[in-house]
Amino acid sequence: MIAVIHNPKAKQNRKHPKRAFALREILSGAGHLYETQSIEAVHNVARECLEKGVDVVGVNGGDGSLQLAMTIFAQEYGGTPLPSFVVMRGGTMNTVANGMGIKGTPETILKKVIKGLEGRGPLTRMRQQVLDANGQLGFMSGAAVVVKFLDAYYDAPTQGPLQAIKMGFQLAGSTLSGGRYARDMFSPVPLEVEVDGRCLPQSDFRIILGCTVEDISMGCRATPRAYERKGAFHLLACSLSPMEIVGQMPKLWMGKDLTHPGVHFSEPAEKVTIRNPEGPLRWMLDGERLTDDALTIRVWGEVELIW
Repeated sequence: MIAVIHNPKAKQNRKHPKRAFALREILSGAGHLYETQSIEAVHNVARECLEKGVDVVGVNGGDGSLQLAMTIFAQEYGGTPLPSFVVMRGGTMNTVANGMGIKGTPETILKKVIKGLEGRGPLTRMRQQVLDANGQLGFMSGAAVVVKFLDAYYDAPTQGPLQAIKMGFQLAGSTLSGGRYARDMFSPVPLEVEVDGRCLPQSDFRIILGCTVEDISMGCRATPRAYERKGAFHLLACSLSPMEIVGQMPKLWMGKDLTHPGVHFSEPAEKVTIRNPEGPLRWMLDGERLTDDALTIRVWGEVELIW
């Protein structure tokens, strides 16, 4: 049986108001669609899935919807193994899906999964490590410029891949011209970073990024050692200037190790704690911005993704 969590508030779903009806038609006889209007509604779905022994859960929303669903299912299931998850690409960026090579629309992905489960077509299964970032599950977490980039992205008139590309070109142009946009985006942030019980000696960072996936967006493989060791994720901590980052772009896109004095850590880590000595820490998880006194990142375990 398949349960599909449909987030009607996701921007792509708002643009396609008939999508819920279409997904119900596809699911006919194979599962049930749940339109979740609140966090409590997702908790209710998770409890029902646990009671009924649901094997597969589709999440039709963005990266934040997937992150929230995994977190809530882990809370409700306790020590019971989680169902497999279908990433249905219902968001504007679909960063996680793109990085894993999951293509198609929510409708085509669901049709393919149903056929695959019934033995009528191919089905891809992947065991994927998941981060635990302050008790929330996801694939990418960090601080400093990654949060500033999200601030600018969500403040823009529109969101989506084209907007992200536009911002990338704007950053590159500002970097090459020595403009304020790049300087502000990459201004150092005072942070205390502890990696596996050892404090990094640096006090200012521009990029802090921990991932269990290597492709962080649009083919940029900034954390290529994400799959190197079970129980560990790739942590990138650096204070590279905008111009120095431009110089490292070929390596970032090819998934090569960064070798530069401004790269303070770039290898697998099991536990990372980040604090802002000047106040609350702003951080992100799979595109969602949050604020806490500190951030602790570790590997929660694995989930199975199917498509």
